[in-house]
Amino acid sequence: MTLKVLETNATLLTCSLAIAAFLAWSAGSNNAANIVAAVVGAGIVKLNKALLITSIFVVFGSLVLGANVAWVLGTRVIDSSSIHTSLLTTGMLVAMFAAGFWVLVASLLRVPVSVNETVLAGLIGFGVSVDPHVVMWGDIVLIYVLRFLTIPLSGLISFTIKKFLARYLEDPETTLPASLLSLHLISAFITYIMLSKLLDAVLSLVTALALSTLLLVLSKAYVDEKTSNQYEKIIMFRSVSSFLTIALMSLAYGASNAGIVAGPLYVIMINELGITSVNYLSILLLFGGSLISLGVFSWGRRVVGTLAEDLATLNYSTAVVTYVSTSLTVLLLAELGVPAATTMAVAGSIIGASLAEGYSAVNVGVVKKMLAIWALTTPACMAISYVAYVFMSRLI
Repeated sequence: MTLKVLETNATLLTCSLAIAAFLAWSAGSNNAANIVAAVVGAGIVKLNKALLITSIFVVFGSLVLGANVAWVLGTRVIDSSSIHTSLLTTGMLVAMFAAGFWVLVASLLRVPVSVNETVLAGLIGFGVSVDPHVVMWGDIVLIYVLRFLTIPLSGLISFTIKKFLARYLEDPETTLPASLLSLHLISAFITYIMLSKLLDAVLSLVTALALSTLLLVLSKAYVDEKTSNQYEKIIMFRSVSSFLTIALMSLAYGASNAGIVAGPLYVIMINELGITSVNYLSILLLFGGSLISLGVFSWGRRVVGTLAEDLATLNYSTAVVTYVSTSLTVLLLAELGVPAATTMAVAGSIIGASLAEGYSAVNVGVVKKMLAIWALTTPACMAISYVAYVFMSRLI
């Protein structure tokens, strides 16, 4: 038996899609900052252009690679086989609502948060309200420990790279080859992360290196064709590489976060509507990716300023180092089987790169504000999900 207020399959589906759309839109509007903040803050790309590129490539990423994350969040956080179908449906709905609500609160406060974490916490809150034993505590504890190590890890990587690479990126004599190397690393890391979900490690690595090399060659050829002036080449390549980096980051983001929306929806469709076709999962991924894209473009600017301007004063070398260290951190976590907290990786990278220029380069007040919201995210989402489930279960 489903909720009394959800008496028909059509009503259930409509309600599920509405809550999922709210979560997806909230996710896009909050997490756009993760992708574009560094280059926007450095003044390389205008905000509107950056958000437009992000909104387009997020959809592609969700369709191509989102299924893996959808499956993990839909089946691996709680033991769904131990829960009655109607209760599981309610749980998925309240988990999505709790996540979307907290992400919206964070956006109003202009703080980026990990959408992965909010959904995870929402599912945990639901699981605890039903029976703490259905929650897979071992995997969850490991995920959280590794996630909160993301900030110091990305910061350390960023600090080290900035100390080594900054002078080459800022020196007119060496900035072009240093930028080429950076683009190669970023594209290789991100491409490998995405391909590793589909191919074995060796094939993923070879393909990623080949594609990133091809991208590098084409980018340089494009710039060389447009101008022969060295200074103009530098400016143009910085712009081209920034657009390419945004596109790659957006693909990876869409692959990760559309699945967060599609996963719970897919569980609902399987349990309540008896739909198991993989084709429907693709439709749900497109739905999630499209709503995330809408959130990026319609309200993404809300949080961008926190990472792009308030946290630290960014320049070209800081932006490049941020993307290199973020992609490397996410890659390392992915190899450990941990869903990456890109928000924490980006913030940690910006902090680390800025600290390489001196302690005063970082706005400590903004750091404290972000840490406070991040610390509250898990208990808040668990509490919202718990209370919402208890309330809605009375309507069953």
